[in-house]
Amino acid sequence: MNTYWSQYVQKTEELYLSRSLKFHSGNMDQWIHALGLRDGMKILEVGCAGGLLCHRLKERLPNSEITGLDFDTGHIDYAKEKAKELNLSCKFVAGDATQLPFEDNSFDICYSHTVMNFCDPDKFTAEQYRVLRPGGRIIVMDVYGKGLKPEEWIPTEDCEEKELFDKIWDAASKTPQSQIKRYENRTEKYFSHLASRGFKNISIDAMACVNYAPDCDNVDDKTARAQINDDRITELCSVEKARKMAPNALSKTEYQTLLDMINRRYDRKIRQYEQGEKSWEFRIATTVLISGSK
Repeated sequence: MNTYWSQYVQKTEELYLSRSLKFHSGNMDQWIHALGLRDGMKILEVGCAGGLLCHRLKERLPNSEITGLDFDTGHIDYAKEKAKELNLSCKFVAGDATQLPFEDNSFDICYSHTVMNFCDPDKFTAEQYRVLRPGGRIIVMDVYGKGLKPEEWIPTEDCEEKELFDKIWDAASKTPQSQIKRYENRTEKYFSHLASRGFKNISIDAMACVNYAPDCDNVDDKTARAQINDDRITELCSVEKARKMAPNALSKTEYQTLLDMINRRYDRKIRQYEQGEKSWEFRIATTVLISGSK
């Protein structure tokens, strides 16, 4: 079993919620168009995490054979259980993106979302070239402009919550578990990787998605609450992961105090939303889609 990612990097539940706000029922037709998908295709998601996008696509493309692969068995177990819960016939496989457990010429489409910069790019593209049918397409999705500012859920105002959060993560960042191997992730490099592998018709597209705007009238109540709580869950999961890496960084009292402060902050945001106190905060995520055909 390999559950490193779901234990120390991104818990399955937090990933599933954040992706559900990005790939939601209101914009799935646009994503399907951008990915060039048609019902009846054989589709592989490389690095599917908890399977949210596979599930969403299967709902819209019921005659497609949709497979999700991830190295983390915790993600795969979650994806399988969620598919059963939703009564969807997706297939989920634990495996390595650089050694895909599939036959040559198996898929019409291989796509990935923020995965390539964590894999050897030559092996990553070579394996997808191998399993794609002639004329099949690879799509590499990446968040454009990431790294320009810290995640919005990280506390920034000087207060006890920030002090404790920084204390636990200062300790966690010095542990081996926090050292994730990354490859160069400049998006423009992806073009040359696809070209050198032999992909043709290399193209770019982009999708912009409003993933946080709870005060706007075109965001329904359920989504608005989910947007606020997505930040809560992400911060709580971040602290939980840091504690696994550095269990002695905070005392039990300090750790519980930090959790209580996080929950109080987001409870306050929910109350402000319910009372109509508008801050008009919004966030837009832009995703680039770089594709090529075999």
